Amino acid sequence: MGFNYGKERYRTEKEFARFAKTCREAGMPEEAIAEMYQYDREALNSDRRYYTHTQPFDGAAFSGGDDEEREEGRSPLYKNCLAQCSVRLEIRYSGRYGWLEDIDTPALVLWLKALSDDDLELLTLIVFDGKNQSEVARAWHRSEAAISKRMKRLRKSLEKLFSEG
Repeated sequence: MGFNYGKERYRTEKEFARFAKTCREAGMPEEAIAEMYQYDREALNSDRRYYTHTQPFDGAAFSGGDDEEREEGRSPLYKNCLAQCSVRLEIRYSGRYGWLEDIDTPALVLWLKALSDDDLELLTLIVFDGKNQSEVARAWHRSEAAISKRMKRLRKSLEKLFSEG
């Protein structure tokens, strides 16, 4: 989609002329009308700059033919500007939870980030410190059933995560 400056300026001028007439009839000072006119011109020029310097990222424009699916990956923007259009997910943990930095599966990283501090501590105690559920229950002054229930909930949410993806 292009920007036809002449057409848009004509439309803006015509619309503003009607608006200015209404303002004058209402008794508005000419200085205020001039300021509004200047604001409209700046908005028009801003739109012109935007449309002149922005290239659309339309996947439909990059399909291989009528039978092929429309693919955004065929866009030259995708190939040439991938680094600028991409975001790298980085979550920094230190100390006791430093093991989390080694995980490079994005879905798993998001799942771990959503866990509570107690759940992260439980995973750390069992998986990395080598404790069993009985030892964790004694250390936390909870029943083994409570720890087992929490571990079961974590396992189910993890299974759900990987069955969806």
